[in-house]
Amino acid sequence: MYELKSVGNRSDDYDDCDSTRESKILDMEEGESIKKGDIYTKKVSISSSNFFVGNNKSTSNGEKKMKQISDSKTFKRKVTTKDIVNCPKEYHANFISMFLFIIGSAFFRFPILYVAGCIIFAIASAMCLYSNLISAMYVKNKKKNEFYGFLCYIAGCAIFILGSVYCCFKDDYFAVITFILGSFYFLVGAIFFLYNFNLRNIKGVKYQIVIVYMSNLFGGLIFTIASIMFFYQHLYNYACYLYVGGSILFTLGTWFDYIIHVRNTF
Repeated sequence: MYELKSVGNRSDDYDDCDSTRESKILDMEEGESIKKGDIYTKKVSISSSNFFVGNNKSTSNGEKKMKQISDSKTFKRKVTTKDIVNCPKEYHANFISMFLFIIGSAFFRFPILYVAGCIIFAIASAMCLYSNLISAMYVKNKKKNEFYGFLCYIAGCAIFILGSVYCCFKDDYFAVITFILGSFYFLVGAIFFLYNFNLRNIKGVKYQIVIVYMSNLFGGLIFTIASIMFFYQHLYNYACYLYVGGSILFTLGTWFDYIIHVRNTF
């Protein structure tokens, strides 16, 4: 602070009085200005402290809003063909395998293409097994429910490979049982993934994720029902159509897997 000069001494010369008073006035004005500046600085400091440190509720809400905005922008990002091509190879293997399931299921409908359908189904199951094996290794120590889900998919694919190869030579009850077991493991795997859902916060889940989970769930359910229908000759054609429908649902799920991966990565 500035030091004020004394003005209370009446023994000073009259000539010095005016200069002393002027000095006093100037010093008082400077003191008031600095005092006001200190008060203003303290107010700003307190206000800043409340905003950045003391106001935890405001900061927390702000972080949540920023995260929501960031997530919204991420999931609104436009997906290009280049983005899809740059996805890991297990995504491509999974998508191609589901598309092959559609072709193989359609071939089952025609006796002349039946063996070709079995071979295609075996190839699709092998590619699907590879994709799920890579995914299981990735989430092994991170998400148990997803890990168990991938294990079920792997088991289902392995059984489908066995059943598809067997069907190339024989068409009997064992062949049907392998398809039932393979489909059942697909269904159980999809159910494990559903455990990741928080039903109380279902509105907060991105619709792309819901589509993937629901496609796999209903795809596995349709496969299981269709496989049981193979036991009855008069329902065979309907079972083939259901297999095509289930394969389309699986393909839809893998396509949205692409979208989710791209928007979370690139």
